[in-house]
Amino acid sequence: MSYLSGDIVHINFPFGEGDSGLGSPRYKARPALVVTDADLHGDFISVAITSASHHSASIEIKAADLSQGHMAKPSWARADKLYTVNAQAVQQRLARAKPELLARVRKQLCPAVGCK
Repeated sequence: MSYLSGDIVHINFPFGEGDSGLGSPRYKARPALVVTDADLHGDFISVAITSASHHSASIEIKAADLSQGHMAKPSWARADKLYTVNAQAVQQRLARAKPELLARVRKQLCPAVGCK
């Protein structure tokens, strides 16, 4: 399956040491906002979504910011927490952001990571 910028997806993220001691990595499912369309290999860039509002580079995601689906709880996109992800790590598509939300997140990317 291919993912497009604006999709909100559940992704299996490795956590902790990345190894459970049994030779396999440990994962937690976390929501993320896709900020680039997937390439030919299924890779895309996403930003983390959190339920914590205190991060300085966070953009609130309101119900009105979504054209499809919903968030299970109050959520914020973290423009300072980028991930390159392959489509195979996606568990499911949760929602679809309106272009205005995606534009607000992209506007915060450079200030958050220090580019111009």
